[in-house]
Amino acid sequence: MRIPPEIAYALVSLTCLGVSDFLYRWGHRSGLKGAPFMLLQNLAYIPTAVGMALLRDELVLSGALGYGFLNGLLAFTGFLLLLYALRLGEAVALVPIVRLNFVVTSLLTIYFVGESLSATKAVAIGLAVCAIIAGGARVTAAARHRRELAMAIGAMLCFGFIGLFYKLGLRSGATPTAMVVAQSLGTFALALPFAIWRRDRLPRRGVQLWLPLICGVLLSASYVALSIAFTHGEAVVVAPIAQLSFVLTGVLAVLLLKEHLTPRKLVAVGCASLAVFVFAQGQ
Repeated sequence: MRIPPEIAYALVSLTCLGVSDFLYRWGHRSGLKGAPFMLLQNLAYIPTAVGMALLRDELVLSGALGYGFLNGLLAFTGFLLLLYALRLGEAVALVPIVRLNFVVTSLLTIYFVGESLSATKAVAIGLAVCAIIAGGARVTAAARHRRELAMAIGAMLCFGFIGLFYKLGLRSGATPTAMVVAQSLGTFALALPFAIWRRDRLPRRGVQLWLPLICGVLLSASYVALSIAFTHGEAVVVAPIAQLSFVLTGVLAVLLLKEHLTPRKLVAVGCASLAVFVFAQGQ
């Protein structure tokens, strides 16, 4: 079976994001701090995005790149909200809420961009939702703590609007990698003053230095693949697949960190795999 290009690029985005999330989970034991992490990650993100844009000959200035810059502001805000939410609540309860951002993207693109929602796509989206809920135990536990729940919902909305603005920017003439470059500059516009305000020292060696740099490269590659996928297919198809990255993160955690493989995780993997298959069949 030939994989449609939007599915293939969405899977690349999924892989890069899944590995990045795994590295963050692994490095969290080393006492990573939010402000230095986000600044160093962005310092690696920018040259990676620029390099990919030059390689694809897509570093073209356009007014539509304003959507990309706005995405950078949203990405920084979303990651910061998630960071603070996880300090107050459990990841197993909050991360699944954030991962449901593809539902926001799908609804927004259907309404504003005119994308279609067939019965096949609806079934696949339902499977993706089941995969995320199964992958995170006790999602409703977050409802007991309104503050972290509000932060998680805020992060979900930020990431959901990013997908819409990618589609609008690309439709307005922006190139995929140039959009990612603009996003990196938007993120840097907030990451730098935030790091200065927090006054946390930048690490000079060890995991706290190299891990955010690697995550920056992976995150940039993930967004480049995502933006290219949006040029080939609809966000209602691409966004759910990319957000299933948690499955890869979980598999790596089981294999390399010796985390337990529970029945919930097996259900999540099965639903995620089936969702991707249904999306591919529906193209």
